[in-house]
Amino acid sequence: MSTPLTLHIGYHKTATSWMQRKLFVADHGYAQIADHADVFTHIVQPHGLAFDPAPMRDLIAARRGAMPMGAPIISSEILSGNPLFGGRESEAYAARLAQIAPDARIVISIRNQQGILPSVYMQYLLRGGTMTPAQFFAGTDEFGYFGFTPQHFAYDRLVALYQSLFGTQNVYVMTQESLQRDMDGAAQALADFTQNETFAGLTDAARQVDGASYPEYASPVLRRINHVQRSTLNPAPIVSFGRTPQGLYRLAGYALKRAPLAGLLSGRTPVSDHVRTAFKGAFAGSNQRLAQIAAHPLDLRGYDGFESPAATP
Repeated sequence: MSTPLTLHIGYHKTATSWMQRKLFVADHGYAQIADHADVFTHIVQPHGLAFDPAPMRDLIAARRGAMPMGAPIISSEILSGNPLFGGRESEAYAARLAQIAPDARIVISIRNQQGILPSVYMQYLLRGGTMTPAQFFAGTDEFGYFGFTPQHFAYDRLVALYQSLFGTQNVYVMTQESLQRDMDGAAQALADFTQNETFAGLTDAARQVDGASYPEYASPVLRRINHVQRSTLNPAPIVSFGRTPQGLYRLAGYALKRAPLAGLLSGRTPVSDHVRTAFKGAFAGSNQRLAQIAAHPLDLRGYDGFESPAATP
């Protein structure tokens, strides 16, 4: 029997880039058979009235037929929805994946909401956002338009949806914290789930963590620079001195990550401070439900609802 296809859908900001570049590689027994461009073109981009599962189904079949040995996987966090606008499309993407690969196994990577939300805001700035943390996390009440919503990070809902579509035992939830606590153990558990029988441990290259993003104490400067640079979220500023994330944005970020500014400002966490206040306890119920429905034990220490040091059963 051939190794089943695994679909890793994110979430964003859960070490997905590291997984794609350093974990899901041939040296670890994986074969990535589609990339972000393939996923966007055949799954995400098509209008709901024009979506056809056949092109992606055919692409998967062709790539699997020609692929080298390895556990086939498609990893793309855009399948979990765009967190800057509430991830409202995540349900539609799940339904499309069920049409394309109904027998696939699903990996959903998550992260403590108190940590992921500041990272999402910093990603918002990287795309050219200009709002303060308070403005961004407030979302919008403008009729017909959408912004950030914390509902996107109530993980139990998306996990339950995928369980209903693919089967409870075929959905694996991996926390970013498990990689931080025991990288080898987490990688082995994932290999076991994906039926990657050739995985023999992490290479030295995999243990090299990608460069850190700009620190959140830089956010007041970076968002103001975005007023005077072109970007995805601000394509036509009154004046432009480059394009974010390049130009002035990159220069400021570089300077703020280094001495002497880093030493002076490193203790400031304005985004995390706001998240802690605005969303304290907001995800406790969701996290507790997630622990109950997961097909395998989840260690959610430190998450809302699991502040005690004991691991979840």
